[in-house]
Amino acid sequence: MKIYQLIIVVVSVIGCTNKDCSQESFVVSTTAPVEYSLIGKKGEITYPKFKAEVFYLTDSTLEWKTTDNNGVVNKGKEKMVYRKIADTLYFLSWIENDGLTISQVIDTKNGSVNAFGSFNDEKSTRGNRSGMAIDGTFKFVDK
Repeated sequence: MKIYQLIIVVVSVIGCTNKDCSQESFVVSTTAPVEYSLIGKKGEITYPKFKAEVFYLTDSTLEWKTTDNNGVVNKGKEKMVYRKIADTLYFLSWIENDGLTISQVIDTKNGSVNAFGSFNDEKSTRGNRSGMAIDGTFKFVDK
């Protein structure tokens, strides 16, 4: 055991003779890295005409609740496609029971959401579907 302690001391002394070994060089950061992943977390997305609370249960399932500016509430649990594009950038897409399809790109660090929805529209000449893009803001909220 003493031989190992001696080796550690010798290595430490040799290392300090080749470098600046002031106390500042031994400061270790205790700040935990910021986690931007969506999975297992709850988020709030604010769009111009409604807010959505979304719980990202797994990488294939989410629950959502929307409340529009008139207080009308809708809820759902959906199977989704979830892809990490970059460290803080995620693509999600799902189809709701009424046929509404949603695709989103969420930047969890900068708090932005770009979404596209398509829906049934009997007047449309594009396969009886119409769509619209909408931008919003994102923030993590406590569960």
